Amino acid sequence: MERFMQVVNQVLRSHKAPKLHEFGIHYPLDASRGDLIDIWVAFAIAFKVSKLELNFSTNQVPIWVCSFKNYSFPLDFFDKTKRVEPYLVQLDRVFSVCAPPLNVDNGFECLRELILKSVDLTDEQFETILSSCTFLEFLHVLYSSRLVNVKHAVPHMKLKSLEMYRCFQLKKLEIFAPNLVSFKYLGPKINISVKDAKQLVHACMRSNWETWEFSRTNSLGLPNMQRGDFVFGQFAAYLPQIEHLVMDASSFGRTKVLDNGPLLYNLRHLSLSSLNFADGPFGILGCYEMVASFVKVSPFLHRLDFELYPLQDPELRRIAVSPHNYLKEVLVSGFSGNKLVVDLIMVVFDFAIELEKIEISTAYLGDPSKCTISLKPDDDFLVRKSIEQLHGRMPAKAQLYILDDGL
Repeated sequence: MERFMQVVNQVLRSHKAPKLHEFGIHYPLDASRGDLIDIWVAFAIAFKVSKLELNFSTNQVPIWVCSFKNYSFPLDFFDKTKRVEPYLVQLDRVFSVCAPPLNVDNGFECLRELILKSVDLTDEQFETILSSCTFLEFLHVLYSSRLVNVKHAVPHMKLKSLEMYRCFQLKKLEIFAPNLVSFKYLGPKINISVKDAKQLVHACMRSNWETWEFSRTNSLGLPNMQRGDFVFGQFAAYLPQIEHLVMDASSFGRTKVLDNGPLLYNLRHLSLSSLNFADGPFGILGCYEMVASFVKVSPFLHRLDFELYPLQDPELRRIAVSPHNYLKEVLVSGFSGNKLVVDLIMVVFDFAIELEKIEISTAYLGDPSKCTISLKPDDDFLVRKSIEQLHGRMPAKAQLYILDDGL
């Protein structure tokens, strides 16, 4: 760790340009190194950074490397009376790095992308970041354990993409971003309000495993979303404009909203996941029911992704699925070769009469936060045998692509 910090400090000393396009730290540092991280962030701000990434996640390293107390952004960075000047004084004194003068009104005027992984934010800090970074276009937050009731009521006119992953204490999220194009969420089934997002075309609404879900009422006294309401209740107004929708079987709930709602003419790409331990094998059956419903109301659907977690083999009860003329591509990740998954793919072969390509991967690719560790199937022979079986049933125009080496 000491060696890593020395390297970062040396990089800071060697920087000569007046502006900094991108500054990123990818190492499992925690709050005990906060003073040094503060100086690094102040350096990036002073040099008008466009993309700032702090990735202190421990996913790819042994768990003993660092503690679990996350670094937290100091609000001084956003205080017009304090600002970052004290940190820049330390930067000059300790590292002999002289920073350029800051814009007094807004030191964050150049920041366009902010990625925070294993960085703790309070509700106040989250709101302050959006209020201060008025030109911010992309915000990604992963593993922030102190967010509870996030609200940004003033319209943020530049924000185009918001990603909130695995903030497990979060109970409510309200965002007002009229030009938001992409919203991605993975976490508990909370109350979410995305206001007046008329440009929204990419939506990912993934919930936790059911065994981690909260009760019907959370600590704020608000009802937690139950199954179908999580997506179809909170995002019903946006569904007709969505082009790419990502959701899981636990959020379907056999809802009739698709049957009673408008046709989804804009939906081109649908990604469905069955990462749901409480429902066990019926997670995949839920995906089957979702496909049957979505195919009926999405006449121009082009690509269908299944992200399937290895499960047991219940029987697949056939549902009538109307023929679809526009579905061209299918991806199946988490393919283990079991009978249920093979039967599900066969169903797709039956109704996707213009299918051109199917991709299969044994790795699970359904975690938008990219934190899930891929598990190798126990039985390679079963995988190969199942792939041979699929080859024999493929539509005439379709090509099969295996994304794994060695299969």
